[in-house]
Amino acid sequence: MRSVRIALLIVVIVVLQTTLFSRLRIAGVAPELGLLIAVAIAYREGPVVGAVVGFVTGLAMDCFLATPFGLSALAFALTGYTVGVAQGGILRSSHLAAPLVGGLGSLAGGLIFAGLAVLAGQEQLVEWRTLLVVVIAASFNALLSYAVFPVAQWAARPPAPAGRHWAR
Repeated sequence: MRSVRIALLIVVIVVLQTTLFSRLRIAGVAPELGLLIAVAIAYREGPVVGAVVGFVTGLAMDCFLATPFGLSALAFALTGYTVGVAQGGILRSSHLAAPLVGGLGSLAGGLIFAGLAVLAGQEQLVEWRTLLVVVIAASFNALLSYAVFPVAQWAARPPAPAGRHWAR
């Protein structure tokens, strides 16, 4: 059931990113919901699940981008893995944890994406504007973290123990 919830969340995120959020921009920059969901899941579930969710989400997003196919998948997977490894040392009780992790994870993911894109021959990304776009998108994602992290927590929650029923 958990895998179904995560898959459903990925589909919803891709649809929202390619429809509503592709038009909702701050300073001409859209948020990167696919990256944010990879960061949120990695924060909750660790490096392996974060990398898998990042890869699948990135691959789905790559179907709608003009960049080399698989670039988002690789960048999101690396980001999910990195956030998952780092999440062990992060204080979870703070109400600022979600926007901090969402923003910093998105910043790292955007830089990873840009670096991989340059390695893949996208030299037009070697300019200051790219850094500005990454910072704005990461800031946008930090704001959206308040909504996305609880949804990711719901999707990734483990199944209820056997014998536990909804009705009491």
